[in-house]
Amino acid sequence: MKKHNTMKVVLAFVAVLGLASAQRENSLQVVETMALLPEAYRELQRYVVSAVADAKHNSSDAIYEFHREVYLAKDTFLRSAITLETNTLYHLNNQPLEVDSGCLNLLRGSADLNLQVSGVGFTNCILDVDARLNAEIQNVYDQLQANESSYVQFSLYDAFAGRNIFQNPQDINDQLYIKLAQLQQLPTELVAQLSALVTDFRARLEVARSTYRQCLTVNNQVFQTAVDLILIQLQQVCKGSLVASPTLPTTPALTTAFTVQPTDAVPTMPPMVQPDEYVIG
Repeated sequence: MKKHNTMKVVLAFVAVLGLASAQRENSLQVVETMALLPEAYRELQRYVVSAVADAKHNSSDAIYEFHREVYLAKDTFLRSAITLETNTLYHLNNQPLEVDSGCLNLLRGSADLNLQVSGVGFTNCILDVDARLNAEIQNVYDQLQANESSYVQFSLYDAFAGRNIFQNPQDINDQLYIKLAQLQQLPTELVAQLSALVTDFRARLEVARSTYRQCLTVNNQVFQTAVDLILIQLQQVCKGSLVASPTLPTTPALTTAFTVQPTDAVPTMPPMVQPDEYVIG
């Protein structure tokens, strides 16, 4: 009888040992599955990082083009203002001796003062567009970073949460295989999403560029009005006249046609080089 009971105990022990051995094999299988995840995660990360990097490069190109347009427009409008001043001073500096020199000096000071005020306008225009550009850059890069983070911040091992590798190895293994399948499914739609972000970014920069050019245009128009008034004062107050000259001095790279007005008419300044005619490459 004793021998029979002992045999039962031994068989039960062997059965438990066999079950435990199978469980341990399942636990080791979890580790083998875990070994598949890093490579899949790296491929996903490389894909996403590459897509975001391409979008950032395209954004950088848009920013470069914007900066280039800003300084080219600045150059055009600045030269236009300098030409206006040069032409005005030409009239003032070539008056007959009988014209009141004190009156002419006041007009020269007015021309200089108005050009300096125009300089304040130039500064305001470029600071406004700079602030807007920086805000747009921050916005697009935040969006690009958010897209990248949504894919690369991926938990590989939350399959272990609430589970014991010795008690629930199969559950853990099943969850890890689900993770593996998710990692292996590359987000091909991401490229189109990022491209749309960059396209929107370019559109917003175009609006900012147009606003900047409008600011410069208004600034030059105000200076033009001031110059027109100075020439009226030359004739009506100082009793001078507009000076005829085949070629008026111009700033480098600019040529301005000048039309002589009758001395009894309200003067019209020579046509400015129109900023809109400046082709920005």
